[in-house]
Amino acid sequence: MAKKRPSRGACEILTPEHILTGHTPEVRELSETLRKLVKAEVPEAIEVAYPSWHGIGYHHPICGYFCAIFPVTDYVKLGFEYGILLPDPEGLLTGDGKQVRYVNIWQRAEIREKAIAGLIQGALSLPPERDAKLWMIKNK
Repeated sequence: MAKKRPSRGACEILTPEHILTGHTPEVRELSETLRKLVKAEVPEAIEVAYPSWHGIGYHHPICGYFCAIFPVTDYVKLGFEYGILLPDPEGLLTGDGKQVRYVNIWQRAEIREKAIAGLIQGALSLPPERDAKLWMIKNK
């Protein structure tokens, strides 16, 4: 006997709020502050919940994916997939992998809006094609 497929109504679309559920008020507040900052900097950004990453991603209609917010137990990570390519005069980015970099934030005072806005703009200025970004990393 064939298995019954779930009805369309059984499929739930997850929202950023679902990602933040269960986190402390402090982590939710930091995440919300970053969400507002990203949307203020890039009003046309499309916000997407990524349950498998436990993150909130941002896509630009032309530039594609440019950053994501990852709430953790007691802090929040603002991730840039191609962070290795971004100018970071304030030294906010952490990580030592081949491409991804994060801004780790434990307190509201650590959200340096101007510097983070510069990272976001830097991410948007990268070529939209993944292969072009990977070529830039390889030839850095």
